[in-house]
Amino acid sequence: MSVKKALNKYFKELLDYWNRKYGTLPKTSWDEDVNPLLFQAEPDEEEYIYWKPKLKDRHEDFDKIEKMIGITINSTVKEYFDLYWFLEIEGFYNSKRINLEPNEPDKDIVRYFQSMKQYEENIGNLFRYIQIGVISPEDMSIAVDNETGKIVIQDYETGNVEVMAESLEELIEGLRLIK
Repeated sequence: MSVKKALNKYFKELLDYWNRKYGTLPKTSWDEDVNPLLFQAEPDEEEYIYWKPKLKDRHEDFDKIEKMIGITINSTVKEYFDLYWFLEIEGFYNSKRINLEPNEPDKDIVRYFQSMKQYEENIGNLFRYIQIGVISPEDMSIAVDNETGKIVIQDYETGNVEVMAESLEELIEGLRLIK
């Protein structure tokens, strides 16, 4: 399965779940700094807003980004950031609560990858891992191994890296909305 098919499946399940359970679109906390393209209404009294993922109509020039930053980006990460704009991808993978990196319409993708590279270099590592999310409440990083495409859990305190999934597609495909 491709990242595209996994994302299509995830978003279909997300929209179906919210429609069945609440009769609405998904809701998230409203943030005035987020481009309103994905918002489907005004914020409610509790500062939550309906949103809907949207296929991107403009695409990133990853060749240019890679040359500018001096890195190669794994193809699955490129696909992840080049298909949809979305505010949340979250769910359970095995017993872990997963929150994946949003891809908002005004996301500075160059700055995102620059900060990943700079972080790795600042701790004396070569650029190998691209953080793609976190495990809650443990606050451990979920990253794509830029060389192999495997999904790993990074424990920053111990420095341990453990394989979580064989691919980004497998991770997204395996997310469950409810435990």
